[in-house]
Amino acid sequence: MHKKAQISTEYMFIIGLAMAILIPGSVIFYQYTQTSNEQSIAAQINQIGKTIINNAETIYVVGKNSWTTLQISFPETIVDAYILDSEDELVIEYATQRGVTQAVFFADINITGNYLTSDPDRQDISPNFHSGLAHIKIESRGGYISIGEIIAEK
Repeated sequence: MHKKAQISTEYMFIIGLAMAILIPGSVIFYQYTQTSNEQSIAAQINQIGKTIINNAETIYVVGKNSWTTLQISFPETIVDAYILDSEDELVIEYATQRGVTQAVFFADINITGNYLTSDPDRQDISPNFHSGLAHIKIESRGGYISIGEIIAEK
């Protein structure tokens, strides 16, 4: 009888040791993947913002009535994107584990969004901002650049 109890105790010790390694390891792995995912999304949003601003500055140099259209795939976590006119800033808001974060991109030129809001200093780049594929038109209007999503008519 003593032999069976010893085997059961050893078995329970091995199972306990395995759980002591697996549970913290799983938690660490989960936290790492969440952080890695957030960093990947932040890098993608940073690339989107830089692409929009760089194209806006290029179109400004080309001159009035010149334009380009960008096909941009916004990540699922994106909340909003707009222009702060008084600051010539493109602001992209996105959700993280800690809440909503803003990525701000500064332009050396005057930029404005195509869609007015109730805030006189803010213009949206889309009337109903959404994640996924968006066609963003960047157009020179002479003294400033207009940025906005092309909405397909139904």
